[in-house]
Amino acid sequence: MKHLVSFKNIQKTYDGFRPVVKDLNLDIKEGEFVTLLGPSGSGKTTSLMMLAGFETPTHGEIFLKDKPLHNLPPHKRDIGMVFQNYALFPHMTIEENLAFPLSVRKMNRIERAEKVRRALDMVRLNDFAKRYPAQMSGGQQQRVALARALVFEPKLVLMDEPLGALDKQLREHMQLEIKHLHKQLGLTVVYVTHDQSEALTMSDRVAVFNDGVIQQIDSPAAIYETPTKSFVAQFIGENNTLLGTVLSRDATHSSVRLKDGSIVQAITVTDAQPGESVALCIRPERVIVSAAGTTPLTARIREYIYLGDHVRMITEIAGQPDFMIKLPTAQMDSSWTVGSSISLSWAPEHIRALDVIQH
Repeated sequence: MKHLVSFKNIQKTYDGFRPVVKDLNLDIKEGEFVTLLGPSGSGKTTSLMMLAGFETPTHGEIFLKDKPLHNLPPHKRDIGMVFQNYALFPHMTIEENLAFPLSVRKMNRIERAEKVRRALDMVRLNDFAKRYPAQMSGGQQQRVALARALVFEPKLVLMDEPLGALDKQLREHMQLEIKHLHKQLGLTVVYVTHDQSEALTMSDRVAVFNDGVIQQIDSPAAIYETPTKSFVAQFIGENNTLLGTVLSRDATHSSVRLKDGSIVQAITVTDAQPGESVALCIRPERVIVSAAGTTPLTARIREYIYLGDHVRMITEIAGQPDFMIKLPTAQMDSSWTVGSSISLSWAPEHIRALDVIQH
């Protein structure tokens, strides 16, 4: 499969001193759905805007189908774009909004009408052709914005927080709609969000950004289950961190002493050597709870929250007060109450020795 997009050694700075994007190298295959995920200011939107042509790299080159983009203005890049605020023309009807990118491309009227009809059909809005944006709901306007990005059949569509303004239920519905269109039309999508569940739901690959650098890029399952950095483990989903010191290590496992003297085996991911600090990361749903005294690791329940299908227990373990456990309600023992001691364990492959985040 060919690369449709390549970022090569891209740097971007606005003031000449502080880079917003640092040495970005990223290849995106044809037909892929890649999400750039990260907190505000991490460089994800700037990277998207450089690809769109609204920003210029300070250093490096971006290629589309092996052709450099630096001399091409945005409207000549043949890229569809969907924004959070829809960016529809309020004085034009829906069909006029959709026809606009086609008239810019000097398409004749008959062909234009046919493409607009197909695009409206795609997002199930045929009955709304004569309406104006102000006469439509937020979800409908976002579908129009999506149709407008697809109407000229671009090979590449960029989406910048496109569902940020919608309510939860509508957002989840639109996530599936975009995913289906991606598959159905064989589009290549580069999607920017700070919403982790959106990234996990929709993407073939997720690039997690922080401080202008991709921390990890992988499939959603790998990003969630096998993070390579503490930042990724903390940013994606819920995560527990236990701080400790490496006693010994080999290529696959580390033996780590926690603050209370307990010793835990973990998968070696960081390059920390014996005597150095590590952060042990484990997901709350991977923790196994049993009666007190059945394993060497004892925790005290500080709080528990009933959420219908599952319960969250906040516990204190190895001197750390906020270790969370997520259990199906059916596995709860009625004798576990605030103040109770319980024993904790987990499968060895679910705990990872990662870098310690420096504050």
